[in-house]
Amino acid sequence: MKIGVRTPLPKFERNTVGNWKSGGSIKCTHVNSENADVNSYRFKDPDDAGFKFKPGQHISIRLPLNSGDEYRTFTICSSPTRVNEITLTVKTNRPDGATAWMRDNIRVGSLFSAVGPTGFFNLVDNPCETLLLISAGSGITPMMSMLRWLWERRDNLDITFIHYAKNSDEYLFSDELAQINDSYSSLRYHQISTHRQDNEIYGLPTKKQILSLVDIQDQQVFCCGPTGFMDLVKSILIQNGLPSEKYHQESFGSDLIDAPTTPVDQSADNVIVTFKNKEFEAKPGEKLLSVLKKNQVVIPTGCKLGMCGTCQMKLISGTVDMNHLGGLSDQQIKESIILACCSTLTENISVL
Repeated sequence: MKIGVRTPLPKFERNTVGNWKSGGSIKCTHVNSENADVNSYRFKDPDDAGFKFKPGQHISIRLPLNSGDEYRTFTICSSPTRVNEITLTVKTNRPDGATAWMRDNIRVGSLFSAVGPTGFFNLVDNPCETLLLISAGSGITPMMSMLRWLWERRDNLDITFIHYAKNSDEYLFSDELAQINDSYSSLRYHQISTHRQDNEIYGLPTKKQILSLVDIQDQQVFCCGPTGFMDLVKSILIQNGLPSEKYHQESFGSDLIDAPTTPVDQSADNVIVTFKNKEFEAKPGEKLLSVLKKNQVVIPTGCKLGMCGTCQMKLISGTVDMNHLGGLSDQQIKESIILACCSTLTENISVL
């Protein structure tokens, strides 16, 4: 990350003891309604440890849903400079889903276990001098973590931030973004309504629209929103000269579906999966995640496509056929880390 001339930073107080450890507890300290469908939840470590993460990363929370305990993954919306607490801003997607359960049940004092933070969709792992943030709806959350971090550090980057919502009533963080835009000369911020002509520029992303706002050739691009939106933006940018290695999109969300499964040969001999001294029988060709789920083993999951890196496990013995889509680094693979969602069983294995 290029660091330029900065104005004096605020004096961030670190009243914490060490760093929060993945797998520990987090406690809700504040709930705020952003609009009719979106709530922000602020969490701290009950033992007063601080949170260490990169802007854009996500965390998985274990929720006691009516159907049983399940992990749900959310981007951390707050800045890594604010170590004492993390904020998750969550849109209620379905009236009977996990986000609705959170809206109806999370209160100040609520306690949950959590895993993370993790994810390569972050600024630290992708340094740059020119930056394009582009989001839609609640996809603004990783962008807010990135922008808050850059603004508070006064990093002298060339930043363009384009955010889409159906109409101006659904914009999030408008007052805060206006304040940052007015006081941060490195930033150019654009709000665009897709379904109503609230401003001169409106409508879904098009080549003409995006090119009128930013020169995409030298940008490092981070995109987050519904899958169809991200696919459209990626197509526009790549077809107009953006190198594919400079495009990054968040890889989990409620509208993603399970990865296609390989047909399983039911006549094949069973293999054994050993997890924390428990043994489960499975067929060669089954996905590790599917086997664990069938046996009521709850682990954190996100995209289920091998992209987000949430379902990491340590392979102790045996081998799997793993086809991930960027969810692990080369170093993690060398350390025998695998992703349960995209690891196909071929023989007996032991994992942690």
